[in-house]
Amino acid sequence: MCPQLEGFPAIVYSGLWALKIYRKLSKSFPKPMKIIILLTDTPPAFSVNIEKGDFKIEILNNLNNPQDLEDTKCDGYIALPTEILYEGIEGIRKGIGEETVKLKNFETLALLGKIFGSV
Repeated sequence: MCPQLEGFPAIVYSGLWALKIYRKLSKSFPKPMKIIILLTDTPPAFSVNIEKGDFKIEILNNLNNPQDLEDTKCDGYIALPTEILYEGIEGIRKGIGEETVKLKNFETLALLGKIFGSV
């Protein structure tokens, strides 16, 4: 495990770790990807980098606002409050419609779904 992470980044790490040790990470994510996740009520953002059956999570101390995400190089991002995250896909879908969720690339949602399916 990774003792430097806490909160939601640690949960994401745990989900990816489970996929990795059961050799499902490269099957679930066959191409390299970098996704950034920002819980707007508990910044900073963090990146999830997946490549060749391995992953890395990095805390991005310079990304604290959803507006900052637009200028960041990545394959996708999601910025949302924790409350909406806990509502699941229905809450996220509603948040996208109400513009309380900022999303680039719907593959980001697939990443979250695969991670939570392994936890």
